[in-house]
Amino acid sequence: MQLGFREPAEPGFGVDGVQLRLPCHRSSVVSQGVALPTRSCLAKWQNEEDNWRMTVAAITAVLGGRKILKRRVESDRELTQLTREGVPVGALTLLASELALDRRTLARVIGISDRTLSRRLAKDERLSAEESDRVVRVARVVAMATDTLGSPAKASSWLQSPNMVLDGQAPLDLLDTDSGTRSVETVLGRIEWGIYS
Repeated sequence: MQLGFREPAEPGFGVDGVQLRLPCHRSSVVSQGVALPTRSCLAKWQNEEDNWRMTVAAITAVLGGRKILKRRVESDRELTQLTREGVPVGALTLLASELALDRRTLARVIGISDRTLSRRLAKDERLSAEESDRVVRVARVVAMATDTLGSPAKASSWLQSPNMVLDGQAPLDLLDTDSGTRSVETVLGRIEWGIYS
């Protein structure tokens, strides 16, 4: 931790009033030996929390919302619980239609065999926790692509088209691994900031 003395803190931010710079580059005020976040740090955290709530809402919308998921999912904790218990197979069907893909292509990305998919669809079963995690991962990227590119149709087209930045691979083909997903999210972040990708 780097300690550095800065200008006195705003009134009401502690007795000592010394600010320090934390590794996350957020200012804190030292008050009685305890680092307290400044208002700007709290505002940034709150903004990130609001963004995550919007992300959870977008993910659940892509998965069919309360109608398909058969429960309300409004927080990361609730999304984690749903993932562990298993996402209903109907969410995979809806996600495939959102991407204008056949279910088998999406099942391949998620790592489900045709036979297993057919059985789950016939019995209207839930996916395993591992399969659900992959479905939620794909839904997160679909929501991000839709938000960044402006429409589900543009997101679907972009996800299925080869991308030079991704070594000529279609983003959808990289969503089977966490590291591939991060690469796709990085490219979407660049697009959002206006960097050619």
